[in-house]
Amino acid sequence: MTAPKYHLDDIFDPARAHPDDAHSLLMRLIPPRSRVLELGCASGYLSGYMERALGCQVVGLEFDPAAVQIAAARCSAAYQVDLDAPDALDVARAGAPYDVLLAAAVLEHLKYPERVLRQARALLKPGARAIVSLPNVAHWRLRLALLAGRFDYTDYGVMDRTHLRLYTVKTSRELLEAEGYRVEQLLIAGSGVQNVFNALARRLARPLPPPLLPGLFGYELIFVATL
Repeated sequence: MTAPKYHLDDIFDPARAHPDDAHSLLMRLIPPRSRVLELGCASGYLSGYMERALGCQVVGLEFDPAAVQIAAARCSAAYQVDLDAPDALDVARAGAPYDVLLAAAVLEHLKYPERVLRQARALLKPGARAIVSLPNVAHWRLRLALLAGRFDYTDYGVMDRTHLRLYTVKTSRELLEAEGYRVEQLLIAGSGVQNVFNALARRLARPLPPPLLPGLFGYELIFVATL
């Protein structure tokens, strides 16, 4: 059984999360009091934080009906949809236009991520922010495993067996740019060496240039794009 990606009985709490994990980085990118369309909202683990702590209005779309029931109490609105369906985003039109599109760890599960990104553009304000996170198949541990002849799927993580797509920095950027999004920033959620870079940047109170190989140390790639 695949491990749940979000807790069904809790809401994201930055005080308990590592500052460099994907959820922490994502939530720091959300403008307060914005209208957010969240693809794959699960139980509203992040939606609830955006509504409660950031004053956002979140419309969440999720496939799992049990998770939607929980998310409905945490979002301004939550709908059970199959994001691979041609009309998947129709239910979100009533809340448009949105300031932010959030697609956190969801596009890799879809057969047609290009289509949902294309359809989402019509629901966003001019200059809206799209925040997309994708697992990084080019992480150094996976590169070493491949050299050893291993390409093993797991119950969760980058090699989650429910992932239908695999992404690198290059292919992630290409996915977004092909659908009309202009990538403005790349953040790396990782561990070890990457966390050293992030901690040093915070200590200096200014951003550091990214590593020469940004796809080497990060488990998850977070892209910030605009229309």
